[in-house]
Amino acid sequence: MLAQRFRSAANGFAAKSLSRCTLGRSADQLKDLPPVGYINLGLVDYRAALALQKQLCRRRIDEIYSGPHRRRNDPGERRLSDTIILLEHPPVYTNGRRNHGKVGDAEIERLRQLDCDYVETNRGGEITFHGPGQLVVYPSLYLRDHHLGTKCYVEGLENTVVETCARVGVKAEALKGFPGVWVSPTQKVAALGTHVQKYVTSHGFALNCTTDMRWFEEIVPCGLEGRMAVSLQRILEQMNGGEAPVDASVASITPTVLDSFAQVFGCNVRPLEEVSRDTFELIHEILHNETMK
Repeated sequence: MLAQRFRSAANGFAAKSLSRCTLGRSADQLKDLPPVGYINLGLVDYRAALALQKQLCRRRIDEIYSGPHRRRNDPGERRLSDTIILLEHPPVYTNGRRNHGKVGDAEIERLRQLDCDYVETNRGGEITFHGPGQLVVYPSLYLRDHHLGTKCYVEGLENTVVETCARVGVKAEALKGFPGVWVSPTQKVAALGTHVQKYVTSHGFALNCTTDMRWFEEIVPCGLEGRMAVSLQRILEQMNGGEAPVDASVASITPTVLDSFAQVFGCNVRPLEEVSRDTFELIHEILHNETMK
């Protein structure tokens, strides 16, 4: 059944860019969306990044609902902004909230003996790998300001990856019932897992750019037997038959991801220090405190 939803690789991985995606919003709702700032943190330990997201989410919720009787205040009264956090992680296996406790101690120890951390986290989804060469994108959006529900937000994240792939010539799709974004019936190029609390988002997606795929061989990625993770680097090399160098590095793909996010979500994406200096400084403060522990 999955195979019927993809063209064969022999058809050239034909990629089609998305038209502007409204995600169910009206033209009036799209007029005055808040700007979104992005910040690239480079290589960050997963536990520190998790603590950063939790603290940022809590600070945003406290500020947003600081009106009388804890009601939502006006966006103009807030110091903290919507943010896209971009980073990479040292090697780590993470497991989603529904799968906590399902990986035994012996298996966890085996994974850690690979010189790789293991963390149970509060995102959706099941076990996956994060590591160098993988672009990890953690949006912190207040969904009500963007007129989005959780389902449409997740669709937007999927479409952001699909659009990114299309712009580099790779056909990808999101499949109902199969989390993430796929380039073939058995090949997954991006994992997706989110957390939403009082309409404030955390976690997001991880796009394999030049990731060492051998790490995924140690697990069943996202609990899907018979399927595998794949990188953009490998796909593009297969497409051109090795006839030309391929640059699918995180640095080269990041601008495309940001442009795709802006197109799909219909918002203005700019460097975070231009959108909110307070948010920029808070993120660095939290991250500094976490890395000093």
